[in-house]
Amino acid sequence: MGPNTSAVFALQDKIPSGKCDDFRDAMNGNWYDTALSKAYFSAANQRIIQNGIRAGVHKMSKGQFVIGPQECDDLQIVMRGVFLQNAKNQVNDIPGQIAKLNGLVLDYCVPQVYNDAVSYMKYKRDASTMWTPMTTPVQADYVNKSLEMPRWF
Repeated sequence: MGPNTSAVFALQDKIPSGKCDDFRDAMNGNWYDTALSKAYFSAANQRIIQNGIRAGVHKMSKGQFVIGPQECDDLQIVMRGVFLQNAKNQVNDIPGQIAKLNGLVLDYCVPQVYNDAVSYMKYKRDASTMWTPMTTPVQADYVNKSLEMPRWF
């Protein structure tokens, strides 16, 4: 008798893989939801940040890297950290506040993703080239094998 598969699958997350939804629980336990937090953590703003990361990495690599969308959970973690540290939560100029927060997220994420892409390309290069063993050490001078005696002996 094996595990009840219907119970196992009922406990799994019901969010489809690869789909970024609104980050509704961003303020749980800390602050209450505001118009700024709802707009900032929306799926549309996450797409804007994803496209900004892709464009920033493409520009930073001078056209060498074209990357796909990043993992939604990782992006939401960075967005939440930036929001909790830098949000002013003013009722006026919500688009301006979102643009500033998005800029901070991009300033953090673009170099990180670019460095990850460079590291991955170096890994692929190293993994695809044949390794060569180190050569054995060679004695530099075969003639003089003894130390000179000091004159004071």
